[in-house]
Amino acid sequence: MEDVGIHALVSVAFVAGAHSTAALIERTPGAALGAHFSVSNTKLASVIAWSDQRVGVDLEIVRRRPHLDRLARRTMHDDEYDRWGSAADRDRSFAQHWTRVEAYLKAIGMGVAGGYLTRPGAEWSVIDLDLEPPFVGAIALEALDPVVSVRWATAHETSR
Repeated sequence: MEDVGIHALVSVAFVAGAHSTAALIERTPGAALGAHFSVSNTKLASVIAWSDQRVGVDLEIVRRRPHLDRLARRTMHDDEYDRWGSAADRDRSFAQHWTRVEAYLKAIGMGVAGGYLTRPGAEWSVIDLDLEPPFVGAIALEALDPVVSVRWATAHETSR
């Protein structure tokens, strides 16, 4: 039987943060393991992101939304709204925008309570995930120029 290092998890614990965030810490009082993670799922796929920096991830299925123009107006700054309005596929463009915002709000531990007009500062990187239709996704990391590796799977597959 191959040793895959699972025994190392015995010395860590999950800790709950504000607004449904979580992190791993060492069980030794005061010592931090530095493992931040974020999870997102849809009916058909899931994604998990982890980092030694604060991280958030969001995944959505592109779909038609009623009253999309009103929703976009409430959740976008003027320049974002103008770019969205000229997009060839406004449904996909909106979903991609939404995942960027959600990923950042998850990373800062606020979720939707942080407000849909909240944007990251210069010390953050928000990266669109390269996913096949009908999926869009984004990851937010408290790091400049991070290296991101993406593996994902739908509910009917193992990994891509």
